[in-house]
Amino acid sequence: MTIIGRLHGLTIQFDGRTIIEKAEAEIYRNARIAIIGPNGAGKSSLLEAIAAGDLGVVWTGAAPEVRLMRQETRQLPDESGDLESRKLRAQWHVPAAGGRLSGGEAMKLRLSEVLSETAGLLLLDEPTNHLDGTSLDLLKEKIRSYRGTVMYVSHDRHFIDDTATHVWELENRQLIVYEGNYTDSRREREHMRLTQQRKYERQQAKISRIEKQISELRSWSDKAHAESTKQDGFKEHYRKKAKRMDVQIKSKKKRLETELAKERTDAPAEEIALDFDLLSGRKKGSRVLELKRAGKDAGGRALFRDASFTVLAGERIGLFGPNGSGKTTLFEMILGRTDFSGQVWKTEGMSVGYLSQDIFDLPEEQTPSGLYGTSDFKTTGTVRTLMDHLGFEQTHWQQQIGEMSMGERVKLKLMEFMLAECDVLLLDEPTNHLDLPSREQLETALSTFPGTLLVATHDRYFMERLADKLLIFENGRLFKFDGSLADWRNRKEPEQLPDILMLETERQAVLGKLSALPAGHADYRKLDEQFNELTARIQELKQQQNR
Repeated sequence: MTIIGRLHGLTIQFDGRTIIEKAEAEIYRNARIAIIGPNGAGKSSLLEAIAAGDLGVVWTGAAPEVRLMRQETRQLPDESGDLESRKLRAQWHVPAAGGRLSGGEAMKLRLSEVLSETAGLLLLDEPTNHLDGTSLDLLKEKIRSYRGTVMYVSHDRHFIDDTATHVWELENRQLIVYEGNYTDSRREREHMRLTQQRKYERQQAKISRIEKQISELRSWSDKAHAESTKQDGFKEHYRKKAKRMDVQIKSKKKRLETELAKERTDAPAEEIALDFDLLSGRKKGSRVLELKRAGKDAGGRALFRDASFTVLAGERIGLFGPNGSGKTTLFEMILGRTDFSGQVWKTEGMSVGYLSQDIFDLPEEQTPSGLYGTSDFKTTGTVRTLMDHLGFEQTHWQQQIGEMSMGERVKLKLMEFMLAECDVLLLDEPTNHLDLPSREQLETALSTFPGTLLVATHDRYFMERLADKLLIFENGRLFKFDGSLADWRNRKEPEQLPDILMLETERQAVLGKLSALPAGHADYRKLDEQFNELTARIQELKQQQNR
């Protein structure tokens, strides 16, 4: 591959500290380079430095034309655009101007603009955020076929596997370059760590052996020096013996110091370990939420109509549907932030935590100390400990939020749930901007969260691990599916499917009524029989479609 440029001794500082130090890498024509690393490691800063041609960015021949799409931004591009961008918007089904855009639709509008013009080097900062599966597939196709070099920041392992020819990883201020995709880079990273660990262990064993020899020689030398002052007639003999040992000690120490100075092997850096702790106070089994013939219009079209379902305490439900289908809108209906038709019932006294996908809703001029610091020493200590567990450094305590990376802002928002016991969590794209260790730790924490969870995400592995039920947004309908994302994707499409959906809706309505009645109520037995009959009918139809 032809080299079009390289990083040579590139050092980047931010807020008075070095985040990337003496980076070395080659940039190849038509390469697809994924940039990965923890939040705050300098991934966005690296793209900015390359776009600006900073000191340490060296081009071979004339500098290429560079296009940069930054991360989240409040300002969206002009929707008129050229012919190519309009074609892309049509392929991505981006709504016409005038309506409110979802996070995915806004991202697709920005991508349509930047992908419509060919540049020698295209830089994309987290282009996969908010995108549904179909949109991701189209983005993969566009990146593969792009006529130029593409560098992008992403935390989507599978997207990187499907598109990258090289992976640049930022860790501990260093840039490490791997050939291949994400899986290849993890394999090579593990090999390098094992090699370094073995080399370190051999070095430590050698140091230990030499230090033991030096200790023995020093013991013998001390004994010889002592004997030289006691035994008449043998003083000179012991003095010479002690002197020889002192020379040996100095020689061994000198050789060891020279060897370590020439080729010292440090222990591999510990893997990033983050800690999320989410608590809930409500027991399972009780009904916490119910929709009855609920509907919502937006932008002159119906998002969904006549939606009826019940959510029980402790259920883990994933919201599944394309961009713009109404997932965020459903959260706003539950929170009472928008009008709608039908009914949304919530249990009295329910504590709801909501993580919106808007990372600009934190006060950018504030610092964590200003937001979370109190005069209560114990509370402040708890907050500082949480920040430490989330991977923040001490300097972040007084750093303005506007100067933090997008991933660090998401972690600050997650702190609100860790500081309060919420009965229900509504999470709207919680993995956006989070680095891979943070995603995995969040998955672990949410898998043990005892409360009720509703999560909208396009990260299918995150969804498959957490959700055992789904709310399906499809063709203007919203209904509950009793199964995982894998169950939904693997289902067959027989004629009975609409019957199953109608029966599921009816069963949810009966369940809602049952949950509201005491066991001794006059209608309880009748409703219980109806519920069991519906369950048996649904199971029968499912068995038929699996034959």
